[in-house]
Amino acid sequence: MKAFLLVALILPLLAGCSSLSTHKNPAVKLGDFQRFHVEKRLSDDRGLEILIARDLQRRGFTATHGFLTMMPDDTQVIITYDDRWAWDFRTYLIELNIAAVDAYRKRLIATSTSRVPGPLSRDPEVMIGEILDSFFK
Repeated sequence: MKAFLLVALILPLLAGCSSLSTHKNPAVKLGDFQRFHVEKRLSDDRGLEILIARDLQRRGFTATHGFLTMMPDDTQVIITYDDRWAWDFRTYLIELNIAAVDAYRKRLIATSTSRVPGPLSRDPEVMIGEILDSFFK
């Protein structure tokens, strides 16, 4: 019983608080677009651009990924991201920012930040899914 109480007291301290903050242009619906390109970051060796593109494809959109020089001419939305990782006996994602920009007008359509401080982080796929869910609500 003492061990259970100890775990019950310590677990909330390790979990931290996760947050999701999304800002969308109310005049533009991201779901009205069909062709997305996820820009690969030079410093990303974890393949987040592939995970984001796969999530968009699962939602029924056409999504490519790679450097901007590889972007198809008919791309409607450019997806960019910024990731922050930490190490505490293992590497884990603590913050992910994703932005959607109109490829023609270069105007921001939506931006979102997911933060999961602490070593009890979530998989990048889960964080990507939550952000994209907030974009298409």
